Amino acid sequence: MKILGKIALALLCLTAACCLAAAAYSFAVTAGTNLDDGKFLLADSRIAVFGAEDDAIAEISLRGANKNIRLSDLPAHVKNAFIAAEDKRFYSHHGLDYKGMARALLKNIRARAFAQGASTISQQLVKNTQLTSEKTLKRKLQEIKLTRQLEKKYSKDQILEMYLNTIYFGHTCYGIAAASEFYFGKDASALTAAEGATLAAIIRSPNRYSPFVAPKTCEEARNGVLLRMHSLGYLNEQEYEVAKGQPLPTQKDGSGACATYLSAVYSELENIPFLSPYRFLNGCRIYTYLDSDLQEYAETLTTDADRSGKSILICDNESGGIRAWYTTEGELRRQPGSVIKPLAVYAPAIEENLVSPATPILDEPVDFSGYAPENYKNIYHSYVSVRRALAESLNVPAVKLLNSIGVDTCEKYLLKSGLPLTQEDKNLSLALGGTSGGYTLRELVGAYTAFPRNGARVQTAFIRKIVADDGSVLYERTPEQQRVYSADTAELINSMLADAARTGTAKKLASLPFPICAKTGTCGTEQGNTDAYTLAYTTRHTLGVWMGNADNERTNITGGGLPCHYAMLIAKQLYKNDPPRAFSQEHVTECLLDRASYEQDHILALAAEHQPKQYVMTELFRKQNTPAMVSPVFAEPAARAEISLENSAVKIELCLTDYYGYIITRETDGKSTVIREGKCNAVFYDRNLKRGKIYTYTVTPFYTDDMGSRVLGKAVTLPSIYTKSGTNNQNPPITDKEWWET
Repeated sequence: MKILGKIALALLCLTAACCLAAAAYSFAVTAGTNLDDGKFLLADSRIAVFGAEDDAIAEISLRGANKNIRLSDLPAHVKNAFIAAEDKRFYSHHGLDYKGMARALLKNIRARAFAQGASTISQQLVKNTQLTSEKTLKRKLQEIKLTRQLEKKYSKDQILEMYLNTIYFGHTCYGIAAASEFYFGKDASALTAAEGATLAAIIRSPNRYSPFVAPKTCEEARNGVLLRMHSLGYLNEQEYEVAKGQPLPTQKDGSGACATYLSAVYSELENIPFLSPYRFLNGCRIYTYLDSDLQEYAETLTTDADRSGKSILICDNESGGIRAWYTTEGELRRQPGSVIKPLAVYAPAIEENLVSPATPILDEPVDFSGYAPENYKNIYHSYVSVRRALAESLNVPAVKLLNSIGVDTCEKYLLKSGLPLTQEDKNLSLALGGTSGGYTLRELVGAYTAFPRNGARVQTAFIRKIVADDGSVLYERTPEQQRVYSADTAELINSMLADAARTGTAKKLASLPFPICAKTGTCGTEQGNTDAYTLAYTTRHTLGVWMGNADNERTNITGGGLPCHYAMLIAKQLYKNDPPRAFSQEHVTECLLDRASYEQDHILALAAEHQPKQYVMTELFRKQNTPAMVSPVFAEPAARAEISLENSAVKIELCLTDYYGYIITRETDGKSTVIREGKCNAVFYDRNLKRGKIYTYTVTPFYTDDMGSRVLGKAVTLPSIYTKSGTNNQNPPITDKEWWET
């Protein structure tokens, strides 16, 4: 027992020492940390926004400056919404929720990081107005000390009032008064329970939960707040059901020049890692990638054929900086249609060495266990090359390729492209853009940057730098890239999509006097289309045009129509004084292929050394995936011929007559005679025969090379023919089919 007592005493002393050390550390790091009451009031600060050339674009006053509301003027259900959502024990604790802090501490220990903070409303107010958002032990201890000071100095109602008047609601709105005006167009004193719950949901992550950015996510979060209000007794059953059925606000953000671009800048501002929106309360300068002239052109671009909403995005390939962004419908997630084909099917198939641009695919009606994709207007083309299938956006070849590479392989490349799939998406309809959630135009444009950037996509961005009002740099962007494909795969896709822009579905771009690649896509049914795309790129820029309506109202617009026309006009404007350079092909190799083997047998074989150019086709390949076999059609010309009798004449059936000429000799009575020399039809008849003779035919194929020399192939001797003798010696013409035998 004495030993146990000593152990207990030692542990007690150790614990006391640790507590003293912790207390000493806490005292040291929080020394001089005191509340600054002036920070509870928002100053009338401004954010200045600059373009790519450091030209001034806009200067805005933070929404909420000098817009305060007294807590007593707010409906009870609004106050209760924030208490239910953020801190249900707000009125019973003294600023610190020790149970919650203990739970958070255990989770942080398991995660070996500051994964959770367990902040009360009082702590949030302190953190937002008095401290930085860094996750360190020092800052947490300072937060605890300031929270205690706050609770001693102010009443609970005063704390809640200051909290509601300073909390950030997104879209540069600080405080509930500004948020109420922005989201609902009303004074905060008139907010309903549903509206109060919406605002309480938004503050978790303003950009993620904004009803103007993610209405579905916002509605789910709002209903979660309402449910907690109901469970805490703040709403009865009827009030809860009525509030849950209320619609979200639908007004759009801003108007005027650059409005959609500026809105996107503010959204991105809220998502920059380690930067709290409260860092900008004293003002700052935001430097963007905006090209003002290009933005103005995009905003005013229209034709008499316009009959839907549209979105236009243009980004710089090197930096990923967005030079222009204009939308009438907001940043929507939509079905990508056929613009997904290069990303999900063709580039992965090439990267996996499954195909090359020349690989033939049978375009035909097909059924995959009940899934039967159809081509546009149910038109099929028999064997087509991968190049043609992509350029003309044929559906069946795309689905066949996806079936060959597998959806799991496809998903691997889409994830690298920044286009994640849900479990519901993992089926063959993915080849045609069938996704449950869809993608934004910005995500698709970002994914396409991999092609002009040698297979490595770049993250797109609006903001390049943020400078505080005192001149210190708060943020400076370093473009991040993700390797998706090898450089040779990207070059092959570029070559094929250049064909799509010259002769395929994007041929409205063919008039441009510089190299450009493009892919179109259309989503719809027989009742009309909901989405129409053109994604186009040069060596310098990638641009996306989408046309449709946020409410899915149908149109007859196709991707190769008006969106492609707009892409052509934008590209012409973009390069009116400085055309882009050509695409590189340094990582691929060009092979000369035998057209005869390709057209007759649908195989890839190299052309023979002296093969006539008219029978040679050229195609690009990855260097490790070139054809190995030289076609024997011209390397070793050989005849395949069959002999038979038909209507009193010898019938010789010949092969490859489109490529070969033939020397046909006939031997009888020891005498050999050339009866045909030159081009032949596929069937040759010899009608100049006599009775009682034995005829032997020899067939020799040949072709003439580009130098005019004849190249002879291997002679083939056919089975002999014997003609029976007649009843006289006049050798009349043979008309009886029974006169011969072989």
